[in-house]
Amino acid sequence: MRQTYDTVDYDWLTKPTGDPFVDAGGYALEEFSSHFPDLDILQLIDKAADIYVDTWNCKINAFFLNSPITQPSFKGREKKENRKYFENILSNKYGSDISAEFGECRITGRKTYVFTSGRENSVLSGSKAFINFHHGFQDGLRVSKEILIRYFFLPLACEQLQGEIGLIGSSNPEIASFFSKRNCRMNLEYIGKHLSDGVLKTKTSSPGTTLFRFADSIIRERKSEFDDMGSTLTLYNFTNFAARPSLTIYELPFQVLKFYNYVIKEKHKYAWINFINRYYKARKATFDEASNKFLINDKKETLEVDQEEYQYWNNVIYDSLMQDKSILGYFVNFCREHDFDFSIVRIYSINIRNMKKETIDKIEQMADFIISSNDEVGIGKAIRKLDAVASSYDLRRFVLKDIVAKYYEEGNEDAIVTVNDYAEYLFPDTNSWRETRDVLIIALYERLHKMHKQIKIESDTTND
Repeated sequence: MRQTYDTVDYDWLTKPTGDPFVDAGGYALEEFSSHFPDLDILQLIDKAADIYVDTWNCKINAFFLNSPITQPSFKGREKKENRKYFENILSNKYGSDISAEFGECRITGRKTYVFTSGRENSVLSGSKAFINFHHGFQDGLRVSKEILIRYFFLPLACEQLQGEIGLIGSSNPEIASFFSKRNCRMNLEYIGKHLSDGVLKTKTSSPGTTLFRFADSIIRERKSEFDDMGSTLTLYNFTNFAARPSLTIYELPFQVLKFYNYVIKEKHKYAWINFINRYYKARKATFDEASNKFLINDKKETLEVDQEEYQYWNNVIYDSLMQDKSILGYFVNFCREHDFDFSIVRIYSINIRNMKKETIDKIEQMADFIISSNDEVGIGKAIRKLDAVASSYDLRRFVLKDIVAKYYEEGNEDAIVTVNDYAEYLFPDTNSWRETRDVLIIALYERLHKMHKQIKIESDTTND
């Protein structure tokens, strides 16, 4: 952009601040200005106003309530009123309609002229009518003109999700910038093709699936970001509209992203995709193993849905990973019928469920013993017992009787489970006995699949 206003600190139009909404607006402005490099900041504001008014029909109430752009009583004067407001603050022309004072910007911490921001020109900052919402009974947050400009470009960095607005942020500024700029480009692309009547709509209505599809974009285009940056991915689902402003925050922490980065690499990708595909959900849809597609029975017609479409449906595995709920039970059910990469279970259990490496090693040793010391009938009985385990006591009895005692009776010199193994690794206070049981069942099935042994096992319980 051409830097024509000496009253503007241009660095602070794009510099990260730590506020996800302000930062997204700055990244969007940076991308937007790259498409119109000969325009100055006021001309860029006019250009964005053209989009908001002419293309989006002023439908940005979810961002700014009763702003010059969204005020219905103006009836065609929106852009003129908007330009007048920004022209005045850019030129330091303050009057009764623009409250300005010299002080500290609440976002940047700079000593500069600050302006009152409320729901008409910022996001979720409180209404001026409720002065006790703000420090010192002020009628709004005091922010610099650079922050107000960044807020104005925020809609271009966002998508529509669940009837509200979705914004992707990250603890890593490069990742946050990537998504804001990408969304800005896509919004402009849709506008250029006359396909847009408002903020870009997501292909999915599920926050969990949305975050994992965004994670795919990062892993595909920026390769190692989640491996070595300690990054998180955050979805802000919000609206600033009318009487029901709201904000819901969904987050994928670094460990989940690191695990996901691991499972979709070429070595494990087929096993993970084969597993995850079965847990997408849509009304009247069933997964067809042979075609790797979902079938939807619609009256007399059966419709096929391939992965390009159903990958945007709700998925209970994504939701569970996002909500820090165990997915080991789903691994168990899948392993009953399908071969599965146990290294995925190992990495998940250690990195996400905080199991110790020694615990997994001991479970695998016990699984090897159960397989080697039993015929098919005995293996089936062992799995049925594990399925029926309903308490920590039951699992302890199984380990002591069916593994420790039997191992001793067979004449082995060293104990398969020592007192230290039992107390520190198999039944520590920090682990769930259910997860220990689930990993043991998975290990048993994994070995049976490798041996190409088909054992009919009627389970007493189903892990959910």
